[in-house]
Formats: sequence, structure tokens, C-alpha cells
Amino acid sequence: MNITILGGGSWGTALAVHLAKNNHPIKVWEFFESQAREMQEKRSCPLLPDVVIPGNVFISSKMEEVVPNSELLFIVVPSDKVESTLEAAKNLIRHQPLIICSKGLAGNLRLLSDAVKEKVGGTAYCLYGPTHAEEIGQGLFSGIVLAGGNKTERKKLQEVIQSDTLKVDLSDDIIGVQVCAALKNILAVFVGVCDGLNLGDNAKAYIITKGLDEIKQVGLKWGAKEETFHGLAGIGDVIVTCMSKHSRNRHVGEQVGKGRSLDDVLTEMKMIAEGVTTAKYIPLLKERFHLQLPLMTGLYDILFNSKKPQQVLHEW
Repeated sequence: MNITILGGGSWGTALAVHLAKNNHPIKVWEFFESQAREMQEKRSCPLLPDVVIPGNVFISSKMEEVVPNSELLFIVVPSDKVESTLEAAKNLIRHQPLIICSKGLAGNLRLLSDAVKEKVGGTAYCLYGPTHAEEIGQGLFSGIVLAGGNKTERKKLQEVIQSDTLKVDLSDDIIGVQVCAALKNILAVFVGVCDGLNLGDNAKAYIITKGLDEIKQVGLKWGAKEETFHGLAGIGDVIVTCMSKHSRNRHVGEQVGKGRSLDDVLTEMKMIAEGVTTAKYIPLLKERFHLQLPLMTGLYDILFNSKKPQQVLHEW
């Protein structure tokens, strides 16, 4: 199957490497021309220096070189770039299935699947779970969840994606997997704050437990199914994002917990911390769904209102 991946960052590259090993011809669109050229020539991604890009992966910064003749599209750009990326590609897209791998929310507090349908039509899917790019790129065992479409369509795509080292669960809850994927990054930032303050494992367990309950509250109000929060796309992704050394969201929180300003931390990072982007929606989530969300609100105050983490924790 001819596969196109929109987004040549760490996760887009890891997916390309994985799918190429399944013997699919892969084309990757990378926004920055110089980086696309370097990846194509050197067969490596600057964000995954230990991963070799196979020969059946082609990388370009030109949409017209990667999108035509594609039978399956993955979109793996930062969540706030999904709509603009699809706007640039929409005249080349021919209603083939589109799998969203970006983790976040679209403008005006919309699900990314809704934004995709508005832009390009066709069937939208989501592929989410506890899958750090660093480990997928190296072929380490992982599991992920595919949601969207009908059962027959999901099974066909499962066969394309799955391998001995990447197991693909199927879900009919496209709302729930997106809520989990977006909001678990917020928890990871808060867990990082605890690490920066050296508060220990008990505090992190508290944040994860209370935070997952808040994620579920939002998801159920949005129309999600409760079982999703107990699966790979829910608690599974929460665990890996909150606890892993690879988690950029946890890293941001850790630096803020140590007393650094959020702007300084984000400026030095080479990758996007989606938890910060999504955290900006917390007041809108509370207003729309009439929820209190004290943990998320506390993180919002730490990140954007200069409130001291210790004060937030002591006020609960």
C-alpha cells in the first residue's frame, strides 16, 4: 500500500520506519526543506539520531511529491498545525483514509477528527497509545489503539499497521481516544513539576490518579465511553507519558518545577510539548462542560498565571 506521512518529526519518522519494515512504500512530507533534504540524503532524522531510515522511505518538503497516488494518509504534525497542513494538501487528497496521530485539540475546542472532516472529507481515524517514537523507531515491543470508521475498515488498517513488535487494538470510541491523547499530556507536565520539586513518587501517584479522573469527567461529558479510559489509549498512555525519560511534557514540567520560566524552557526545546498547547484550553473545557477540574486548573495557574506550584498543591 502506498502510504504518505505528513510530518517528518520524531513520531512521523518512527512510523515511517515501522511501516517500511512492513514492506510498504512510504513518502514523508517534512515542513522544513533543509531538514527534508538532510533526512533524504543521510537516512536519519535529527530527532532520532540512532534510527536508520530504510531505502523504501522517500522524504520531501514538497506536497506534490508525496501526496498524489497515496492510498493511506497519516497526519503527524503538531496539533495546532493539523488544519493548516491539511489546507495546504487538500487539493491533492482524494478521500483516502486519513489517520490522525497528532495529540491535541483543534481551534475553538474541537476534536481533531472533526477538523479533519471539515477540511478534506473522507474517513478519519485516530492512532494513539503509549508509543514513544524513540522506542518504535528501534523496533521495541509496543501497543497502540486505532479508532474510527467501521469494524471492517479498522480491521483492514490494523493489518497494514500491526507487526510482531507493534500490536494494534481496535476501538469504536474515536471521541474517547482523542480526549485521552490530548489531556494526558497535561498530567505529564504536572508530574514533571513534582519531579522538579523533588516531591517523590507518592505525589506523582496522586497527580496521575486525580488527573485521570478529571480526564474521564471531560471525556464522558464529550460523549466518550468509560472503558476507553482504562485501556491503552487511556491509562496506558498516561503511564508512559507521565513516567518516561522520553516525555517532553514531563521535561517541561520538571524545568518549571525547578523555577525556570515556561517561555525559557519552550524556547530551548527542539520538539513540541503538546501539554502546554492543550493546557490553554482548560478554562474553555471547564466552561463548556460545567466542570471544576481542580488539578488541571492548578496547572493552568502555574503555567500561565505565575502561581507557585507549592501554593497550588497546598490549596487542594
